[in-house]
Amino acid sequence: MVLAGFLLLTLACGSFAPRPGALPTSAPTATALTATPLPTAFTPTPRVSSQAADVTPTAGTSLDPGVLVPATPESTPTPTPAGNLAVGRAARIVARSGINIRQEPSRTAGRAGFFASGALVEVADGPVYADDLTWWQVDDQHGKKGWVAGGDGTDLWLSGDIGKPRPVNRPVRLGDTVTVSVSPGKVLTVRFEPGKKGFVARRLQAATRLSIVDGPVTLNGLRWWKVLREDGLSGWAAEGDTERRWLSPME
Repeated sequence: MVLAGFLLLTLACGSFAPRPGALPTSAPTATALTATPLPTAFTPTPRVSSQAADVTPTAGTSLDPGVLVPATPESTPTPTPAGNLAVGRAARIVARSGINIRQEPSRTAGRAGFFASGALVEVADGPVYADDLTWWQVDDQHGKKGWVAGGDGTDLWLSGDIGKPRPVNRPVRLGDTVTVSVSPGKVLTVRFEPGKKGFVARRLQAATRLSIVDGPVTLNGLRWWKVLREDGLSGWAAEGDTERRWLSPME
């Protein structure tokens, strides 16, 4: 009876053996380790200069700190002759206010005259370098000769570029080529004979070119010259009065 009761109790309560825990449904998966990449070599970012691209550093400085531009020793400039000047060639005085003529190539040499701006001269000697200037000996073929400076490094005073021939303010001479230089609106009267009573041959406009082939003859207080035009017209014309020149020699 006791045995039967124990069996019934055992069947009702189950086995006294410990109950195993629930098994995992699948085997655990190993997690792969990801290696952290090593840092790459450091590349500096180019530095942008605030200076303009065309800035040139002066001696002893630099646009890049740590780089020193070596200083360049200064040199004394050597004066050079003005262009196209050479002994035996014509030149023109181009100093705006004219230029003094010196007896020697020096600022302190004695004064030998004066050339007005535009004067045509011939180079007789030079160049000579003195007093930081380049000197040339020039001659206007009319009595003025001496030394003049070619310029001061900023302004040109003597040039070999003479340009076209110009009229000059001097008395007419036999053999000259002249231009009619009457006032605007006026004409020059050419007569068959010298003097105001001569018959009129032609009246000429300003800037007409003529050759002086005879004269002078002084009549009526005027100097008369026989003129010849390129087309063969000839006659006598007065050089000018006390106020104005009517015939101006060309260079």
